[in-house]
Amino acid sequence: MIDVEEATRTAEALGLRRKGTAKRRRKNGSSCEDCFFHRNMLCALDLDEPCSTFRPDTPHGLVPPRQPALLLREPAPAAHC
Repeated sequence: MIDVEEATRTAEALGLRRKGTAKRRRKNGSSCEDCFFHRNMLCALDLDEPCSTFRPDTPHGLVPPRQPALLLREPAPAAHC
């Protein structure tokens, strides 16, 4: 596993990340440094805040976002002619 601090230093040395820029946190407290893609050196973005593809890095690996439940509609009543 790659150490986040070491990966950040490597990215800065390669010019992939601006030195000294702190990544802003989302309202829920997450930042780019907490992202699965960032921690596994899969992110090529250098943004000031987490992007729309942010996925938390968990011990279980990459976990897809939760999908809304599919609700079935009642069939429309048949028209009487």
